[in-house]
Amino acid sequence: MKSFTRRWPAVLGIVAAGSLLISGCSAETSSSEPAPAGDRMAYEGTTLRVLLKEGYEIEAIQEFKGEFEEETGITVELEVYDEPTARQKLVLDATSGSGTYDITSGSFWNLPEFVSAGWLEPLDSYIEDANDEWLVLEDIPAGALEAMTIDGELYALPHTIIGGMLMYRADVFSELGIEAPQTTADILAAAEAIAQQRPDLVPFTARGASTFASLGTELGWAYGYDALLFDDEGNPQADSPEMVEAMTDFVTLMQEYGPSDAATLTFTQAGEKFSSGSAAMMFDTSGFGTIFEDPEQSSVAGKVGYSLPTGPAGNSLQWLYNEGLAITADSANKDAAWLFLQWRMSRDVTMRELTDLNRTDVPSLHVLESEEYSSYMAENGLTDFAAALQASWDASTAEHWPFYPEFTEIGDTFAKEISSAITGTTSVKDALGSAQQQLTRIMTDAGYID
Repeated sequence: MKSFTRRWPAVLGIVAAGSLLISGCSAETSSSEPAPAGDRMAYEGTTLRVLLKEGYEIEAIQEFKGEFEEETGITVELEVYDEPTARQKLVLDATSGSGTYDITSGSFWNLPEFVSAGWLEPLDSYIEDANDEWLVLEDIPAGALEAMTIDGELYALPHTIIGGMLMYRADVFSELGIEAPQTTADILAAAEAIAQQRPDLVPFTARGASTFASLGTELGWAYGYDALLFDDEGNPQADSPEMVEAMTDFVTLMQEYGPSDAATLTFTQAGEKFSSGSAAMMFDTSGFGTIFEDPEQSSVAGKVGYSLPTGPAGNSLQWLYNEGLAITADSANKDAAWLFLQWRMSRDVTMRELTDLNRTDVPSLHVLESEEYSSYMAENGLTDFAAALQASWDASTAEHWPFYPEFTEIGDTFAKEISSAITGTTSVKDALGSAQQQLTRIMTDAGYID
């Protein structure tokens, strides 16, 4: 039986200062040798191809990359896809050894797979030997760096830290006399009341698509019921009584109170339901607060409430996610790519994510400790969100996470069954029974269990 040691603590101390928030084209110039310190033009003429997962955390790259190109002489070509497609693109490139992409998004849940397959370049030697003043490593929360570290090696610079959160229309709840939901039972009761009194609104939205990208929603919800997909030995528990109870409630919300396309919703599509004003509640990541409070992206800015509900077991509903930028192992331009990663996390870029792009959850202690941050949150009426954001980070846990190289297959398997239950194709109990059988086979074939 293959052993597996989790490297995640039960609770991630994401931000060390607890209350801060409230207060593949070949280059014309080879990058085989590191540039002298401070020589940002050393790779002039290089072209970097960057493969990104869609999301608000890449907006800074899209908006400001021209400045990097001007300062370094490096051309940056971006390709942006939904998460399953971005993973597929990387897998095809890595397994062929073609080195098409120099930089890729590295989600914490895919790192075990990517690292064990040898697709990513460890960064420790770059930090030691070729560090530009752009990067102040101490600005990045220690927990975020830990999330990108495997077997003592750092593989990505994190640009995203998010926890679980319930967003709700505070104006609608006030109108209907509904208190802010504090438990899963409250959420279900609120959904029923909204369906009866505001039929123009979708009471609840969340991810329901049949891919691994929905697993965080489902396992984060289940954690409130003390339902874990695997025990400490790697044995699946998909059909446990706790998981049946958890998924019955979640499927009820999606099936009876969700939008008609609930079983196919990706994170972008689920978020659009809420930001457009058509949905009254959404369970997802704390990162959505940045979008929902931006009047240029959201019609509900200033009308949103935030809650960290608990489930019947007393656990918070926690949706954990960390993401960073990684250098591909087959890149011919690794040193130029490292320069780009440092620029991405520089103080100038991260501060302008706040001031220019209205991003309020930048994973930079330099930003979070700044007068600019305090003033921005106060001036924009975001004190409640700041408090909820900090609380979500403090409550973030990886206890429920299947941190295995087979994560994608595990996630696809479970999410597909829940999606089928949402459509009514199968019952929750039958869906979880099928998931149990499939997950047992996956873990047995991988050698984790007999």
